[in-house]
Amino acid sequence: MVHRTPARDKIKQLLVRARELDNVLASLSRQYGTATIDLKNRQRQLEEDKNRILAEVLTLKPLARLEDLSIFKVKKQVQKNKFQFYWFAAWTMDNKARNVYLGCCTKMDAETALQKARKLKAEALGLKLVD
Repeated sequence: MVHRTPARDKIKQLLVRARELDNVLASLSRQYGTATIDLKNRQRQLEEDKNRILAEVLTLKPLARLEDLSIFKVKKQVQKNKFQFYWFAAWTMDNKARNVYLGCCTKMDAETALQKARKLKAEALGLKLVD
């Protein structure tokens, strides 16, 4: 299951813009059979914009995949009335759910657990994190 992430939202916006540029290019080529120099320059500029947008989409896809994870706490009873809390991360890889132990809640906060989870997922995906 793919979750909503900021990178995926950006990808959707970029793809909508690329489709709009495609429509503009198609209408320009239909409207003007014989292209003037200005029209050719405009078409070339639109093509460059579309290619730049598609290149940006390709760079955002691994980031979107990396952002698609969740962290959660697990409560474990260690004695009769005593409980311990642990951080776990979950993500999907190869159509299988992965649950990874991150550490004890007393030793790390949610932000640290999220950073550790991203690092572990990047290693599992074979990506390099840029901090």
